[in-house]
Amino acid sequence: MPLVVALVGAVCLAVQDSGAARRTIVMGGEIGLGWEGGGGEIAALVQSGPTEFEFSNTPGNVVEFDAGGRVGWLSPQQADASLNIARGLLDRGGGLSAPTILSQDIKNTLVFMVDDDPTTAFERKTARGAAQVNSLGVIMDFDLGARFGVERIQFFPRNAHPDYPAPEFPFQNDFMRAFELLLNDGSEETQVANQPVLTTVELETENEQPIVELNIPPQYVRFIRLKSQTTVGFEIAEFRVFGSGFVPRADYLSNIFDFGDELALWGRIRWLEEVVGLERQSRLLVSTRSGWDDTPLQYTRLHENSGEDVPWQEGAVVTTEEGASIELDAFDSAQEGLDVFNALPFAERSRVSLTLEQYEDLRKAKKGEIGDDLVAWSRWSPPYSLAAGAVTADNIGDDQVGVPILSPGPRRYFQFKVEFVSDDLQAARALGALAFTVSNPPMAEQIIGEVMPRQVALGVPVSFTYAVLPTTVRGGVDQGFDAFEIATPVRVSAVEAIEVVHADGRVESADFSGAALDQLPVLDDSGQFAVEAVEERRLRVRFPLIGESDLAAQRAALLKIRFKCRVLRFGTTFTGTAFNSSVDDLGQRVISGNAADLGSEDDDLVPIGVADPNDLSVKVPLGVGALLRSASALPRPFSPNGDGINDRTAIQYDLTRLVGAAPISVQVFDLAGNPVRTLLTGAQGGGSFAVEWDGTNGAGAMVPPGIYLFRVDVDTDAGGESAVGVIEMAY
Repeated sequence: MPLVVALVGAVCLAVQDSGAARRTIVMGGEIGLGWEGGGGEIAALVQSGPTEFEFSNTPGNVVEFDAGGRVGWLSPQQADASLNIARGLLDRGGGLSAPTILSQDIKNTLVFMVDDDPTTAFERKTARGAAQVNSLGVIMDFDLGARFGVERIQFFPRNAHPDYPAPEFPFQNDFMRAFELLLNDGSEETQVANQPVLTTVELETENEQPIVELNIPPQYVRFIRLKSQTTVGFEIAEFRVFGSGFVPRADYLSNIFDFGDELALWGRIRWLEEVVGLERQSRLLVSTRSGWDDTPLQYTRLHENSGEDVPWQEGAVVTTEEGASIELDAFDSAQEGLDVFNALPFAERSRVSLTLEQYEDLRKAKKGEIGDDLVAWSRWSPPYSLAAGAVTADNIGDDQVGVPILSPGPRRYFQFKVEFVSDDLQAARALGALAFTVSNPPMAEQIIGEVMPRQVALGVPVSFTYAVLPTTVRGGVDQGFDAFEIATPVRVSAVEAIEVVHADGRVESADFSGAALDQLPVLDDSGQFAVEAVEERRLRVRFPLIGESDLAAQRAALLKIRFKCRVLRFGTTFTGTAFNSSVDDLGQRVISGNAADLGSEDDDLVPIGVADPNDLSVKVPLGVGALLRSASALPRPFSPNGDGINDRTAIQYDLTRLVGAAPISVQVFDLAGNPVRTLLTGAQGGGSFAVEWDGTNGAGAMVPPGIYLFRVDVDTDAGGESAVGVIEMAY
């Protein structure tokens, strides 16, 4: 399908002449795709019940478009004190019920209470010539469809309210003489067995007012119960609910974006948001997911033999990887069929999976439950976090702004969702433009990465081998790659070798052992291999282009990178990204898995080319050694005399075994223990760090030459640690 793109200046880029294209898609704001249109080509599908679904971008219908009169802004719906919230409850997926009434004909008239029609009413009273109706205990339940801030509830019979005249229905005296009103806020903690626990807010045993007007303290409400406490008949023409403030929860779901058979890589995502009320009382959560097919839902039907839910078409016959032909419905047990189905290659699974259209055609008694398809689609990413003020209307189209999209790629389909959450009636977030960057085609259809060894000593330099396997580089489609970056826990101390095994069996390699890494790039004699970047947490190398690979045809290429590095915490992940250096394009992250046989310690249980989340993770012994290691000052001595040589010293230290950030401080003292300068206070996670000192005190004045002490302190829940060292300073 053609890609729908909103242009912001030169946001849609065609990168050189390789066929690769980087695009920024903008939703909302004054220049983006309209929020109401959903953005993508495939309508958003939302599960609304065990066997129900709906096409909607705003499940619950409590999102306000063009919020506050600003074009292209979204916010949670804000109650208008003059508008009846109950009127739209059916459109929001709410409902009306009367559990004590058996007659369906009478239940069908419940809707008359919220139809804004003065001539209709829900009646529980005696008709002329009919038997007496006992109205005591009649219950009317209202589900508003979402949580709202409610402060006033009103109900009345026909011809009672001046705004609802109905002279032909003079029933203004047929009001409810006694009643009880109960509420529930709709939160999970107030539900028992999926039923709301209701609390009485009003009990009136002698009502004399045709128009019942109840003012309550402003509070979140979703479920309302009105219970008759009189035997006298009554009618209700309109039941009205009025509120104030923002709904506590609202969702927006984009349409599904289709990037075609070429597949796409994901770049960064960013958005504009504004805070209403207290900042800590509201949140705006943006998440993404990606998929291989056009629906993130899986549909099931009841298995003929076992009555269990199965996701394949009736009478489906499949071909396994071993070439066997199997009819899935032939098994007596649904689980036996599921074991075969789940082991099928993705394309074969997709061919026989139950489609939306087939599910709709099933009789109700044959429908199984709907659920997320976690084979063809990823789970929703954790919510992304943006630095406050980092995104503006001027830089929304800049693809270097924002945070990296975490959903797996390359894939064909992409979707995002926005959740508005408020903890206070007067607090909310508003969303302006949202933008994300994509690029296609990718470097390869799939790239597997693996590192060895995966168990090392803490803080000791180790020689690692990083293997990179492109399982498929599609000729004439994919770009291939000739550069690779590894995220390292600390600066790499040596790059030993780079080797490329091409699909045709040719082997090209370069030996960098002994090469100094202080002046980069370092090239081999051929100029085809290079160490391009060695930084605190990044290694980048270049090599001859890998432009062909096909694991299924036993013509797979393989890249191996050997380097020395230290690991400072348990569970360090060496993520990797492939690049094509001939284009200014997004990189392609590798998938952790079995990339190659890397020796006797490589104990992979899955075949080569299969994903395994553990294959890029390196462990160190738990609870062994200090948190703070290798503290020193270099150069030592230093001479801050302005000649450009050793004018500063760097206090270096390693933080190990930290899972998250911990409070840290770095201070300088004289030999008497008096503080001279605080160089750092903050929080740091595991890694190798350096803090510079230029020989000045806290007031910016140069201190006398001599011997000084530095101290590094780290504080954790398990206790604190300190390291002290010596600094010599001479002019």
